Amino acid sequence: MGRTSANPPGEPDEQLTASGEVASALAVVGNWMFSTTARRRIMAASGLELSLGDYTLLAQISQHAPVRLSVLADLMEVDKSTLTPPAKRLEARGFIVREPDPTDARAQLVSVSRAGKLAIRKLWQARAAVVAELMDDWSTAEIKSLAANLAAFAEAIEKKG
Repeated sequence: MGRTSANPPGEPDEQLTASGEVASALAVVGNWMFSTTARRRIMAASGLELSLGDYTLLAQISQHAPVRLSVLADLMEVDKSTLTPPAKRLEARGFIVREPDPTDARAQLVSVSRAGKLAIRKLWQARAAVVAELMDDWSTAEIKSLAANLAAFAEAIEKKG
């Protein structure tokens, strides 16, 4: 999928205009996905009793593990001290485990435990159900088309990031 423009100089580039529309739509989607309302709906649908902070941290650990909390804090643009209480709660519930960092014995890496993986699976199933509610008047073909296009976009992000 290469970028081409057949527009004469000085005329609006349709591909650039369409890309702007994609960017606007993605902003809305991103804002919704990370909104308190959406996360509460997902938590309720999952049946798990996690705070929003615990849910967010567990999701981030599952995506980046094994990882130092300081690295997650940088990725999440928060102070590391804000991650310590939810990390302790997740560890107490058996959702995450800590292990020494092989590159620095003073540091620890966190990973998702087996129980944490089961919780994540429930969360992602709940997330899919909440998203499905938003598209309940879409056809299966429309949903599959969106999924394929978003997968291609995600691949472009991973390649060109």
